[in-house]
Amino acid sequence: MRKRVLAMFLAATVMAGTLMACGKEAQEEKKGPEKTEAVSQETGGETKTGETEKAEQAEPPKSAEGSLTVYYGATLEQMTPILEAFQKKYPGIEVKSYRGANEELSATMEMEIKSGNPQFDVAVMGNGPIITLQEGYDCFQSFEPEAKASISEGLLDPTGILTPVGTGFYTIIYNTNLVSEEEAPGSFADLLDEKWDNSLVIADPTSSSSVYTLIWMITQKLGTDPYGWPYFERLQELNVNYASSHGTIGELVAMGERKVGVQVMATAGTSLKKGDPIAIVYPEEGLPSEVNVGVIRKDTPNEAAAELFMNFILSDEGQRLVADNLGWIPVRTDIADYKLADGTALSDLNFIPRDVTWVTGNKEEILEKFAEIRAE
Repeated sequence: MRKRVLAMFLAATVMAGTLMACGKEAQEEKKGPEKTEAVSQETGGETKTGETEKAEQAEPPKSAEGSLTVYYGATLEQMTPILEAFQKKYPGIEVKSYRGANEELSATMEMEIKSGNPQFDVAVMGNGPIITLQEGYDCFQSFEPEAKASISEGLLDPTGILTPVGTGFYTIIYNTNLVSEEEAPGSFADLLDEKWDNSLVIADPTSSSSVYTLIWMITQKLGTDPYGWPYFERLQELNVNYASSHGTIGELVAMGERKVGVQVMATAGTSLKKGDPIAIVYPEEGLPSEVNVGVIRKDTPNEAAAELFMNFILSDEGQRLVADNLGWIPVRTDIADYKLADGTALSDLNFIPRDVTWVTGNKEEILEKFAEIRAE
C-alpha cells in the first residue's frame, strides 16, 4: 500500500510539472508520463488528378480544427507514428499527447478527474484501468465508430463506451546469443526448469496493469499444478527479476542481462524490428490476451476532434499502423493479410481472452499475494 501511494504521489508531481509547460512551443521531454507533440506536416507523394486531387485540396471541415490531447499506455516509439499520421491527415488539429505505464497513467487520470481538471480528451490503453475509472467516476462517453460493422462482434462493448482498437497478448522471448532454439522454452511450464535460475524477467504487478492478464492465465485459467500460485512461488525460487515496464524487459533480454522474458507482443515485435537479438515463442498453453481500447472523456470540449481520432485509429490505415507499431491484433475482420513481426499468421495462434472482471475485481488481493511471495 505504501508503494502504491508513493507511486501515485510521484505520478501527480510529474504530471503537474508537465502540464505547467503545455503552453511553451519548445519543451524538454519529461520523465514520468512522456510528452510528445505531433507536428503538422505537408502532404507529400505523387501528384493526384481529377476528383481525388480536388478532394485533397479542399479546405478541411470545421470539425477538423481545434486541439486534441491523447493519453496512452504504449511506448513513445510505438505511438508516435500513429499520432503523426493523424496529424498529417488533419493538420488543422493541434495534437498533444502524454504517455505512462498503464497503472501510473490511470492514477494520473484519476487525480485529474477528482480535482475537476481533466486534461485528456482521448485515452488509449488496456481495458482494465479504463473499466475501473468508469465504474468509479462515470467519466467516459459512448461512441459509435464508423467502422463498427467491421469490428469483431465479440469485442464490442454493449454500452459503446469502451471502443476496441486492438488486442494484445503475452509471449516468451529469449536472447538468441545466449539461448539456442533447441533449448528455448516452448511453454510457460518450461520456465520452471532449474536451468533458468537467475535468467528470467517478468513485469512487476505494482507498475504494470497488463501483467494481470498473465497472472489470470496462470492462476485461474490453468490453475492446477504446475500452475496456480505455486507457479509464481517457483519463479521466486529461481530469482526472477520483476521489471517496471515491458520496455525494460526487452532491454534486459536484448542486452543479455536476462536470458528469457515474458512479455507483451507489442514490445517484443518492436524489439524484433529494431534488430535486437531476440526470438519470440508462442507458449503451448495458449496466448493470454487483453483488449486495448480507446475512450472519449465525457464533456470534453474537443469532442469532434476526439471522434475523428477514434475513427482514424479504426480506419484501414489506422488499424495497419496499430498492428505495425503497437503490435496489437487488428479488431477489424476485413484486414485479413496481417502477419506478426516474425511472419507468423494469426490463424496459427491460440488466443485466450482474459476474464477482465476477475482482473479488475482482485487487484488488491493479487498485490498482497505477490508481496507475500516476494518476501519469502
